[in-house]
Amino acid sequence: MTDLTKALSLVPEIKQAHEEAEKCQRTSHGQALEYAIKAGDALNLAKEAVGHGAFSIWRQQNLPHVPQTTASLYMRLAENKEKFRGAEISNTVATLSAQGKLSLRAAVALLPKRPQTAAQIAAAKARKEAKAAARKSNEGIAKEYLKPLAVDELVIVLKEVFDADYIGRLAKALIPSMGQASMGPSIASNVLVRQA
Repeated sequence: MTDLTKALSLVPEIKQAHEEAEKCQRTSHGQALEYAIKAGDALNLAKEAVGHGAFSIWRQQNLPHVPQTTASLYMRLAENKEKFRGAEISNTVATLSAQGKLSLRAAVALLPKRPQTAAQIAAAKARKEAKAAARKSNEGIAKEYLKPLAVDELVIVLKEVFDADYIGRLAKALIPSMGQASMGPSIASNVLVRQA
């Protein structure tokens, strides 16, 4: 049997287990977990047969009614099925099931977090740095645009962006934060209050 034939032979089993897991999710949560693990086992075998890179396309073509997130959930449950037989997790599963609060996502949440790969850590760091750079550049653009404005021009811009209530609260917050000495005879606070 070729690898693709093996993977295709698993399709009916995956479909049936998925349908049972979906049906049981509404009635018998413990059985839903069993069917999800069964579907996950078959999905893992199919992934092994077709290869990691081709699995997503294979799943889309052969199991379009099983979303990728659901397939991943089933596969993670199956990978960790022994942990559900251990005392701590199985007791929690039994308690949640008895309370009617067991969902497949709740079951996965009981599992320990997967350690991040070096690529995932690098990607998270790059995202964090990109957000910081965007925030910094947005602040710089705002300062560059707003700094040369006269007080009355700034008030006009603020009125276009914010409502009168917000501008009034801004004026009240500016007066104490600026201190009377730094404001001197400035009429900025009067302008803000009048314009609000």
